[in-house]
Amino acid sequence: MKFRFFVFLAGFLVTGLAFANPKVVAITSFGEHPALQEVIDGMKASMSARGFKEGQDVVYTFTHVNWERNLIPQMLAKVAASKPDVIVTITTPVTQTAVRAIGDRSIPIVFSAVQDPVVAGVIPSWDKPSAIMTGASNLADMDGTLRFIRTMLPNAKRVGLPYNPGDDADNALRERLVAAAPKYGIELVLVGVDNVNDLPQRIQTFAGKVDAIYVIPSNLFQPATSQIAAITNRLGIPTFNGLPAPITKHEMLATYSVDWPKIGANTADIIERVFKGAKVTEIRPSVPTPADHKMLISGPQMAQFKLALPESLKNCNCVLNK
Repeated sequence: MKFRFFVFLAGFLVTGLAFANPKVVAITSFGEHPALQEVIDGMKASMSARGFKEGQDVVYTFTHVNWERNLIPQMLAKVAASKPDVIVTITTPVTQTAVRAIGDRSIPIVFSAVQDPVVAGVIPSWDKPSAIMTGASNLADMDGTLRFIRTMLPNAKRVGLPYNPGDDADNALRERLVAAAPKYGIELVLVGVDNVNDLPQRIQTFAGKVDAIYVIPSNLFQPATSQIAAITNRLGIPTFNGLPAPITKHEMLATYSVDWPKIGANTADIIERVFKGAKVTEIRPSVPTPADHKMLISGPQMAQFKLALPESLKNCNCVLNK
């Protein structure tokens, strides 16, 4: 069987000679995405700020499977066989698979960008690591998200929520949104989507039924945000996204998102502690606070939907016009 892995190695000199005994951090991911790259960049920048010079004190490898879930076990087995000092698992599917696929329990595993590691079954509780891993969650503040939607659209009563019922991370966010919605007088219109090919038809079902749509930071939806935006713009429905990329491209209206470089910095904090001798079983998992979030609003989208910036956001410095 042929496996298509995408592997990148940085930190060695062109001559092939490396500095003596640098620590090796093996980064494994589901696929490439701007937000996930921000996590990696934030982690590396934070490690550098902590005195770990890339190529001298630490070497990073990066492997992903281009969003092909069936290749994750082979990717992780191959990475573990190289005996890195730390394995970083990015996204929920990769981290869940690592629990089963990495048999060498001597290698510390640090997860990153996992929405809800408790629901995903990779740690027992928010204040306890597992016997083999700890890490940095990117759990989005769903209460804050709905508050932001209500601030931007004071008259919105029904918000469309597509989600993947087969994805633990999607279900965790859906449950938090459902719990918070009554507080803001919002009714959620739920539409399950478990195949990207079904997206156009399922998004179309929101026509005439909702005042806005929220696209969660999902492994299924985020690679297809341009396609989703094309439909929602044609339908005339303001759309919020869980990641900034569609807002920077002015495809969607706004985002209230975790600060992805900060998730990387939280990951670096754990890696540093491991390098200094701590065991992953001794390190409490991190979870973003409301201060670890940021807003971003598309000026052209506001103009398209004839929206004015709310008074409470006049000084947010969060509106993009270019």
